[in-house]
Amino acid sequence: MTMEFSVGRHNAHYEGVYSAQERDWRRVCAVDKADHIAGLLGACAAKIGSVLEVGCGTGAVLARLSAIGVGRDFTGIDVIDPSTNLETDGAAHAPFRWSSYDGATIPFADGAFDLVYASHVLEHVPEPRALLYELARVSRDFIYVEVPCELHARTSRGALQSTLDIGHINFYTPDTFRLLLETVGLKVKDFGTWDHSLPVHAFHSSRMKGLAKSIVRKSLLSVSPGFATRLATYHCGAICRHDAAPPRDP
Repeated sequence: MTMEFSVGRHNAHYEGVYSAQERDWRRVCAVDKADHIAGLLGACAAKIGSVLEVGCGTGAVLARLSAIGVGRDFTGIDVIDPSTNLETDGAAHAPFRWSSYDGATIPFADGAFDLVYASHVLEHVPEPRALLYELARVSRDFIYVEVPCELHARTSRGALQSTLDIGHINFYTPDTFRLLLETVGLKVKDFGTWDHSLPVHAFHSSRMKGLAKSIVRKSLLSVSPGFATRLATYHCGAICRHDAAPPRDP
């Protein structure tokens, strides 16, 4: 007989003012997230003008994209007012704009942005397909989505509860993630699977322990990506463009 999960108020973990450590954590993780986007865009990164991040948090990912030259005009929206925890290192001024939204309808016109992305958001939302349709609707060119692929042979009930406690209610493998994208009419142009960078591994540990973990995980991913993602949690991201999307239910 399976035990019930302890289900609290969804995404309560993200409410309120973040601690200094939480802000530092988000800043470190933002480097990985932005670099994944730039890497999959490749030469197309130089052509990006307007960028929208859905689920922008502190704005650290948009700030990083600006710093590495991806985009010229940046908009971030979140269900939590971004001003609560906004990064201020240049991201509080033009060309950055920030606002909250209802979590369902993105408040912009069709095709309003060159690049629309949601990084580590899809696992949090009650209606992931509806979110993907909205990302595609407001994009005129590229859509990027990234998730942690947390379903594998070592996923325990305790691990599911831990991620539920920080708002994860959808769980993916690389295959189920790609299937989701394709069945909402997104054409995957490039797909990546990554481990954390060394600074992320070392953040809650020592540099030496982080280095050892990083070497093992990256070596496994390099030798056999399919086996690696069946053994541990890695991150998968996809650069997509519009395809003939199936009609949405009325």
